[in-house]
Amino acid sequence: MALVNNAKCVGMIEAIQDHLPALYFVFSRGRTELLAEELSREWDFLLPEEKKRVAELMEKAEQVTPGLFGGRRKHLRRLLMQGIGYHHAGLSPALKELVETLYEARLVFVLFCTETFAVGINFPAASTVFDATRKWDGRNHRGLLNREFFQMAGRAGRRGFDKVGHVYVNIDEKFPEQTGFFDEDKVEPVHGRLVISPNTALSLLHWKTEAEIERYLSQNLAVYQNNRETASLTEELEAIEEKIYILRKNFCTDKDGPTCPLLREKLKKELNRLRNRKRRHKPEVPGRIVEIKSILAQPGKGCLHHDCRDAHDEITALVERKKELVRRNRQLKKFAVDYHKEFHRMCALLEKLGFIQGKTLLPRGLFALHVHVQEILVTELVFSGILREAEPAETAAILAGIDYEPGRDEVVLPGAYNMDNVALLRNELLDAGVPEQLCRWSPLPGPLAEGWYNNSTFDDLQKRCNLHEGDIFSIIRREIDVLRQIERAAGEDYSFRQAMHDIRGKLDRDEVAVLI
Repeated sequence: MALVNNAKCVGMIEAIQDHLPALYFVFSRGRTELLAEELSREWDFLLPEEKKRVAELMEKAEQVTPGLFGGRRKHLRRLLMQGIGYHHAGLSPALKELVETLYEARLVFVLFCTETFAVGINFPAASTVFDATRKWDGRNHRGLLNREFFQMAGRAGRRGFDKVGHVYVNIDEKFPEQTGFFDEDKVEPVHGRLVISPNTALSLLHWKTEAEIERYLSQNLAVYQNNRETASLTEELEAIEEKIYILRKNFCTDKDGPTCPLLREKLKKELNRLRNRKRRHKPEVPGRIVEIKSILAQPGKGCLHHDCRDAHDEITALVERKKELVRRNRQLKKFAVDYHKEFHRMCALLEKLGFIQGKTLLPRGLFALHVHVQEILVTELVFSGILREAEPAETAAILAGIDYEPGRDEVVLPGAYNMDNVALLRNELLDAGVPEQLCRWSPLPGPLAEGWYNNSTFDDLQKRCNLHEGDIFSIIRREIDVLRQIERAAGEDYSFRQAMHDIRGKLDRDEVAVLI
């Protein structure tokens, strides 16, 4: 692994040109495109016959998906013809597949990518490059975890091609702590986390006995891991206490007394510090100097104190370790989740909202039992009459915003529907005590789903917003999944179920359709 200080990507690639292809990890979508463009001004990696092969594969992909390189992706065609590419969640699935195909065929020599490329896609490289070791996690900028770093760095080294993989890290001099670096022995463990969602509570009440619910809440992975780590910490703390007790037997009765050689050495060091010019004029210093001199004036014990010193040093190290363990134990207790309390709290909320009565699921609860995303909000949209009374295109617009959190700079041109009734319903649910994360909805993507329902082209949708095409694709695919859940939940309400089915059919077309 090599560290490079504030290198531009062109200089970085020049330095590692003998170790390509490279996956160049960047922690923002826009920067992957920016760096790819920057590199393309000075590098062209492909031979004429390789360019011909790239052109053939691109033409084949465009035959399946016309307009593949339209809009903001026009420049990507030129980049790929130079053996340079970028890959992030904002690309359409068809474009991501093409970039992956070209990379796998060894026709992309430098691929600028976000960390999602390192998860679930087995495309190794001769080298991996880190543009930085800090990233935005949705709340603030932080350094990469050991686990994250090695997940990406592990892509370096192609079986059958490379004897070793090379990892290069661009270090920003503004953050010198980045050079502390990553340790494979300190990879953070993955911890289980059970979320008691409305659907979880409804499913337990409907399908499980009291004994089974108790077992589920008290014997899940998260509880097991917490209990196991707590037991391990307790065991180590007991072992440390016992070892300290045994080590203290090395000390004689004069330990820490005026004749003890260990104490006298410590006092001599303190005396030298107190005589320092900077400390000399402090009012408490003269008295302390006199006190130390009086102790040292007494005769010291003429013993060999090596065993005492070794025991003292070992005890000091053990005490530090004990402090670490106590801190970790406090953390475990602080963040341990009482799943019984969470379950009963959720049941109380569902009863207040009219989803259940005791253990019995009421009509709202039976409906929500089949919904797995924002189940309270989706159910209330149906039972309040909003979805039943809405026009099909309006329903498409409403459901596009389910579980959607818009980015700071996202812009979508307004559609035909204001959806104020949905915003009002959401506020009523929040006032009734429904947590924000269980009532997530935004009107922003609505006009895109409305347009798509009304047979707009994908290019039309891109012109109505500044979202990446991959994000538009995800919005409509998520809505299709929500519609499928509502159909299942509708049960014997055939007319409503058919209405949702028809909307889903209108949305599941052209670029958005997933071919299986």
